[in-house]
Amino acid sequence: MERSNIKNPLNPFTFYTGLGAITLLSGYYYYLMEWLFFITKPSMLSYLSLPEQVYILFTAPLPLVAFSLCCVCLACLISLILKPIKKLPNYIHIAISYSVPAAILTACTLLLIDNFSYTLFKLASHSTTTLITKSYYWIILSLFMLYFIDKLPAINHAIALRSGKAIALCAILICLSSLALLASYRAPLSLASGLPPTEVTEKLPNILFFNADGVRSDNMSVYGYERATTPFMDSIANESVIYFNHWTNSSKTTGSIGSLLSGKYPTRTKVIFRPDTFTGEDMFQHLPGILKQLGYFNIDITMRHYIDPDDLKLRNSFDYANDRYITTISDSFNHAYLRSWPATVQFIEENGQRLQQRLTHLLTDSSMVNPHKQVNQGHSLRPQSSDQGRMEQLKQQLMTAPRPFFANIHLLGPHGNRFIYEQPIFTADKHQPLPWQVDHYDNAIFQWDSYSRDIYRLLEASGELENTLLVFNSDHGWRHHINETLPLIIRYPNQTRTGVVTQASQRLDIAPTVLGYLGITPPTWMDGHDLNARSDNDYPIFIVTSARLQASNAGDWKIAAKLTPPFYSLGTMSMLYCGVLYSIDVNDILQPRLSYQEVENKKSSCTASSLTPRSAYKKIISHLQHMGYDTGSVFEHVADETRDKQYSVRVE
Repeated sequence: MERSNIKNPLNPFTFYTGLGAITLLSGYYYYLMEWLFFITKPSMLSYLSLPEQVYILFTAPLPLVAFSLCCVCLACLISLILKPIKKLPNYIHIAISYSVPAAILTACTLLLIDNFSYTLFKLASHSTTTLITKSYYWIILSLFMLYFIDKLPAINHAIALRSGKAIALCAILICLSSLALLASYRAPLSLASGLPPTEVTEKLPNILFFNADGVRSDNMSVYGYERATTPFMDSIANESVIYFNHWTNSSKTTGSIGSLLSGKYPTRTKVIFRPDTFTGEDMFQHLPGILKQLGYFNIDITMRHYIDPDDLKLRNSFDYANDRYITTISDSFNHAYLRSWPATVQFIEENGQRLQQRLTHLLTDSSMVNPHKQVNQGHSLRPQSSDQGRMEQLKQQLMTAPRPFFANIHLLGPHGNRFIYEQPIFTADKHQPLPWQVDHYDNAIFQWDSYSRDIYRLLEASGELENTLLVFNSDHGWRHHINETLPLIIRYPNQTRTGVVTQASQRLDIAPTVLGYLGITPPTWMDGHDLNARSDNDYPIFIVTSARLQASNAGDWKIAAKLTPPFYSLGTMSMLYCGVLYSIDVNDILQPRLSYQEVENKKSSCTASSLTPRSAYKKIISHLQHMGYDTGSVFEHVADETRDKQYSVRVE
């Protein structure tokens, strides 16, 4: 390190000017590398126009640069304080002064190495599992840190020789960033949920959504299945309202959870499959936000990446989510950046999360979990990532959380392609040589029912049962099918409502139904209906599937939809009406495929419809246009297709 001592030391002004320039350029370099990484894969940048992407490139570094320059000032102050200590080696002063830009460059190097090594060798910081392999990474990072500290003084001297050019470059970057800030400015988003101030005089009940992944009602004995897969739900059927004609709004859990919590169509929020996230006012318009406004403590126990509320950018939604507590965004100055430059803030958050997860993994025993393998049960899970772990989290929260609480739970056991459960009921053992075996699927549904019984008894023992609204539901059908009905069972406190409902309903109806029960008129931005206050007339139910083409990092890490305009993550748009499912497949926008099929319409009150396929497809196109999609080429094709040709009958 002593070779960093240049024979002709810089005067203080030149030294600090150069150090500031190095720090500023390091911050811009870090975000340039991250921007290039994001722009070459499906990400939030895929939805933005080229000018918007460029704006983010120049606005994203500003917070880091400002914070880093403050840290540099502090580091230099510490160095000056320590300088009178004669026995302190000179390289200590150098290390302190250059520590901030060196740390930025080291972090950038870590991400670059991870991207390269995992793509080629499936080896990266997040794939390390032992203390020894993690220590290798810390040695490598330490060496890079020392390397940059050693080289930056020489770079500072080089800058001193060309100080005019360096200052000009920094000035140009700041000017471009300032122009980008002005050009990308938008009127501040409202942080309000859209609900006017409401005085609720009665005691508010707890609310618990107890969901399982991929459960179709056909395999539940409470819906008439020959096997006793749901003995507990059978036992409380007379205490509950059972919906016999309930449908999803999305074949993917991401879009389905989005509809459940927002009461909006996936086509409105554009949240269908990752990397989709909530944007604009949709970030703040959702059921958890309204409940927070009413004083609820909100709990989410699901899974990261695909359906975690913070990962999906549901702002001000949950207090606790998946093993961590979430900070609520306020109207303070610190969040003005989010309200006026939301895309830039999201970009900063997402690449910050990439770094934070790796460092946390290397520093602690909290390992990064491959979300795709986790949801498909492709490897042994951490206790926190299993359904048993989720149940333990839920029980702990139910015992300690403030009242009233709202809890959204999503179990993965029935997801498949191989099913997870504790004890075999309909099989001799848990061995699953083939994927998608129905007997094991029934075991997983039985397990969900058993977990439901445990929570019911816990609430009963704590005296909270008759002050808790219980909702049992699923996100989509077996193997992501959309042509199958789903369970929806609601147990109201004190059994104020019971019975069977055969009229068609959809998942986005649950949020307004909950608000209606609380005596609150659902906000106009919700697309769903209060199931206790709607008319007897059936309405079209719109359902999306994700784009067929998907992309993933090496090792099937974080599978996402490939985003191609004008439909991006949308693959098929369907409309269910009176027992017929009409679909337009837009995976190939040059040749959209039209189809329809009759689906089981369990005891529906819907009368025979005179809706023709052509009229149905026009309704689908009208829906897409209303939601902001460019449907020009599809509209022309549908007009031609429906004029003379027959329709194919498709089986999902």
